[in-house]
Parts: sequence; C-alpha cells; structure tokens
Amino acid sequence: MSVAAYQKANQNAENPRQTEYRAFAIFTRAMEEVEEDDLVGRVKAVANNQRLWITLQKDLLLENNSLPNELKAQLLSIAFWVSRYSRQAMKGEAALDPLITVNKQIMDGLKGNPSQQISGDGTPTASPGDGNILL
Repeated sequence: MSVAAYQKANQNAENPRQTEYRAFAIFTRAMEEVEEDDLVGRVKAVANNQRLWITLQKDLLLENNSLPNELKAQLLSIAFWVSRYSRQAMKGEAALDPLITVNKQIMDGLKGNPSQQISGDGTPTASPGDGNILL
C-alpha cells in the first residue's frame, strides 16, 4: 500500500468518539422506532442498548481509561441507572423516552456539546422542562 493510500484510509477512519457516537445513534434510533405494542422489538432494542452501556461500563473501569475520574464516576452512575431502568423498560413497566434522552445527551457530549447538568444526589433523572439529565 502506498503512503498516500494509507494516509487517505487513515483520514477516512473513525476516531473512538465517532465510533461511540455512531453506536449510540444506532441503538437510540432502534428504541425510537420500536412500536409501542411490539414487546419483542422493545426487548431487543433495550437489550442492545443495555449491552452498549455494559461495554462502556467495562471500558470506564479499565486502568488505562484516561477520562477524568469525576467524569468516569458520573458515566458509571448513569450506566448503573440504565441497567436498572432497562429491566423495567423491557417488561413494559417503563417508557423508553428516558433511555433515549440519556443516549442523546451522551451523543451531544461526544459531539463536544455536553448538555448535562449535575446535581449532588448521583441519580440520573430527566429534568422537567429542558430534558437534561441530572447526575
């Protein structure tokens, strides 16, 4: 492979943030598109989203993860919430909108436009009015 071809391929490759953004976009869209009465589709969409968050959680716990500790703690808190909430959502006991909102806010952060607000209680919830997640 010539140097020019390698450089072109390298320029077209996604960076890790772009890959994470794309993964969140795929699973968020799947949750948005599932029909209300499609229990199998709902379980599949939420389970796939949960696997994404488990993967993120594992990465956050790696020693070589270079994110600031405070951000890692916040993301882990959200990941734990996603896990608990997903169990309810898969049973049809909870709406998908909060999971979609969380994912979109993570996507905003990956684009460099964080829309998160921080509260002291450590529990992510949808803020009425603006849709931001409170940590």
